[in-house]
Amino acid sequence: MKLKYVIVVLMVMATVLTIAFTSAGATVIPRVDPRSYPPLMFDENGEFTILHLTDFHEYMLVEGATIADLMPMDTLKPRLTEFIDSCLNEVEPDLVVLGGDNIFGLSALAEMTDPPVSILTYRAIAEFFEARGQYWTLTFGNHDSESLLDKIDFMNEVIKYDYFIGGTDDENYFSAEIFPSDIVIGNSHADNYVGNYSIPVYTNNGYDIAYNIFVLDSGSYTLTPPPEVPYMAISEEQTEWYLGESYKLEEETGRIIPAVMFTHIPFIEMQEAYEQGNVLDGSPAGWALSTTRSPIYDAITSRGDVKAVFFGHMHGSDLTVFDEANGNKLLMCMTKAAQSSGYDDVDSVLGMRVITLRENGSMSTYSGDSTGYRGREVSPEEID
Repeated sequence: MKLKYVIVVLMVMATVLTIAFTSAGATVIPRVDPRSYPPLMFDENGEFTILHLTDFHEYMLVEGATIADLMPMDTLKPRLTEFIDSCLNEVEPDLVVLGGDNIFGLSALAEMTDPPVSILTYRAIAEFFEARGQYWTLTFGNHDSESLLDKIDFMNEVIKYDYFIGGTDDENYFSAEIFPSDIVIGNSHADNYVGNYSIPVYTNNGYDIAYNIFVLDSGSYTLTPPPEVPYMAISEEQTEWYLGESYKLEEETGRIIPAVMFTHIPFIEMQEAYEQGNVLDGSPAGWALSTTRSPIYDAITSRGDVKAVFFGHMHGSDLTVFDEANGNKLLMCMTKAAQSSGYDDVDSVLGMRVITLRENGSMSTYSGDSTGYRGREVSPEEID
């Protein structure tokens, strides 16, 4: 334990403070001081546990009979917080990853209050993990964009909290970037790609990087007209950034660092793998994929560092498939939504997923839900 804090002091002393900048019209608030806690590390058994929760669709408001009849709430939905508590108690994760659609703005009027209900909701989510002393991160989904605020506003809220890992620019324990999108409303890039990080996990001695966690914002809606729901995909710029981070890690360590990736909207290739019968566990509850192919799929299968990609978005889907491309094996997993239907809800089934990374480069995953269901634990190593 003392070794970790010696490392922290050295890392903090070496840190250069970030400065404010503007990206596509959105002002980014930098950290005043980098937080002084140790980087994410494997435990003494060489394991690191991630809890994947997605699609809360949370909003601290109850609507009445008319659009003007609004009842702001002081807490998140009880069924959601009880479920998260039970997951944290059972799994004891080293990191929680929220997979997007964290909020779902119900009312334009409620977004005009000071502060807006969406901001209050993000604060409540952050304060929940803060109270538990739980490290966490997030990416965004299509519903996070359905607000009068930009995603950068939400990011500027959560980066204020000590246990949040992520942000708008590089810090000493992760890399981060924002990318502009083509979706422009007025003078604002309302759907910039915000929430892109490269987060290393260190060996138990704290000196070496053993694994990496990539988090990418898959955006929300394109301007393509119906009948297809026009979901965005990870961009060329994000793909180039991922590759740059992957090669940077190799240059720093002398080897390709194994990795996992989190995003919101599933790849087209996931449905194709399912239709080819490459199913390891679970089943889909319909498909609502990116409507264009992202270059990220060829990039990660060619590079070979990413062992698995984890998605939300599909609500009732609990599915793990595999594919083999460019000579490399890849798991693709959808996690069931952890969504409570209301403040008096006692029946909704909420989902979660556990990912175990191992210092030797292997990993495994299983899904579960609030009924006590636990799926089969699977890994890339079992793919024939």
